[in-house]
Amino acid sequence: MSSTTSTSSVSATSTACGASVWQIPTTDAACAAVVSGNMTDVMDECCKDAKITKYDNDCGIYCLAQGQDVDKLQSCLTSKSGDYRNVFCNAALNATATATTTGSKSTSSGSTSTDSSATSTSTNAAIATQPISKSGVGLMALLFGSALMAVIS
Repeated sequence: MSSTTSTSSVSATSTACGASVWQIPTTDAACAAVVSGNMTDVMDECCKDAKITKYDNDCGIYCLAQGQDVDKLQSCLTSKSGDYRNVFCNAALNATATATTTGSKSTSSGSTSTDSSATSTSTNAAIATQPISKSGVGLMALLFGSALMAVIS
């Protein structure tokens, strides 16, 4: 008689990160991302002079849209990281940050403290625009044409 033993492991990162990573800890115009791959380097490049801050047990990273609008910041983050699913913003695409941050470009780790007037309980995250698939448009045209032919005949 033989027996099989299996074990499973869960990484500390996946258990420590939760839904709060999707809530940027500021109400000023900012973009954030889930920390993965080269995202820290991409934030350093795209955020220009804005301070970069990690939050939610180092699961998320964000910066204010200083000197550029949210659309340009979001486009830079998604194009340079190649990850449009984990980049999100909390303001309209034409918004810019009203506050200015000072400090070093280095990212902080651990918990972050925010001013109570700048804390948000709800986030309206802007989602990156996705290109329209040519095959999807062709399929829709085919379905429309088929339905039209069915009505005519």
